[in-house]
Amino acid sequence: MPNTPLKPSPLQILSSEFIEISIKSCEATEDHGPGSIDVERDIHLHHGEDGEAWGIMLAIKLEAIEDQPPPPYTGHVVIRGGFRVHEDYTGDPERLIRITAASMLYGATREMLASLTARSVNGMMTLPSVSFFEDLPTQKPATKKRSSSKSSKSKALG
Repeated sequence: MPNTPLKPSPLQILSSEFIEISIKSCEATEDHGPGSIDVERDIHLHHGEDGEAWGIMLAIKLEAIEDQPPPPYTGHVVIRGGFRVHEDYTGDPERLIRITAASMLYGATREMLASLTARSVNGMMTLPSVSFFEDLPTQKPATKKRSSSKSSKSKALG
């Protein structure tokens, strides 16, 4: 395989920190059911002394599904990060934050939950892979305000 040089990312991570983590093991002896994952994003642009920086917060909820046996774990995690987009980046910086920064924080959450649950009663939990990719709209309505919060559910946990 040829050695291909890596290109620097237009996205620089400035910080990431967990604000809240709450995980509960289900000690039921019967088989566990699937759980659901709900992810919400909140994105802000900050203008500071060092220029523009983006803040993003992910709230990840792990919940039981009604009429199903309980999942191995339930709880929630809130993580926030600070990012800077390189000034030469020619794409949509908010879209870069919505997709790439959210993916980076989700990956950090996956690692944290795996570490926290590795010695728990139900064994190590691994968050499933998800995609924050959003198709570009074919035409932007002139009157529609763009929302920077997004929520998505997945029933891939369990």
